[in-house]
Amino acid sequence: MTKKIVYSCQSLKNELLLTAKEVGFEGEIHFLDVSLHSNPQKMHQVLQQHVDENTDADEILICVSGCGKSTLGLKATTADVLLPRTMDCIDILLSGTGINRPQGSIFMTKSWMEFSKASTICHEKMIRERGYDAAAETLRKLYKGFTDFYIIDTGTYDTKAVEEYITPLVKILDGNIKYLPGKYGVLKKLLSGNYDHDIIHIAKGSSVDISEFAGLCPAVIK
Repeated sequence: MTKKIVYSCQSLKNELLLTAKEVGFEGEIHFLDVSLHSNPQKMHQVLQQHVDENTDADEILICVSGCGKSTLGLKATTADVLLPRTMDCIDILLSGTGINRPQGSIFMTKSWMEFSKASTICHEKMIRERGYDAAAETLRKLYKGFTDFYIIDTGTYDTKAVEEYITPLVKILDGNIKYLPGKYGVLKKLLSGNYDHDIIHIAKGSSVDISEFAGLCPAVIK
């Protein structure tokens, strides 16, 4: 039997663990340090190190995709490498819904909420430290042009907690909150071994080429 190991971004943790349970995935699952999410170059280095140090798995499943170009040039030095043919984790979560991703929008899940709370631009933190008016002025500059907030409901967390968290920010921006379903279909294909066109399959000895992401939206890799 093919032995598999998964390395995933923390932003997909709830969905990945549920998928593994549903499809009966028996391989190892490891989640990358959350700080790597904002450092694509370091993410690439860490992923390559994991691939290079592999001595056991026949297939290495990377649940990161094209995020910030972090997987471009990744070499399958020790085993076949497989990853979603998507631009980022938002596209991974929306996969299988048939929804065209709204442009110029902010997307939220429980994982993204936790990431936001730990960041330097957390609106709650800014309001506490600077006062409401000063924080609001800064936030309007930071989010200029962004008013649509979408909560992706994957059925794996309490969406109301996320809505309560972002409501003060949305009010400052005079924006709105909408919901989108998240079926994360590509994760199910990846963990079940259903490797169709939605999965990039890099054979051992090859590397992830930019052409694998050609034509994908909304982001453009150059």
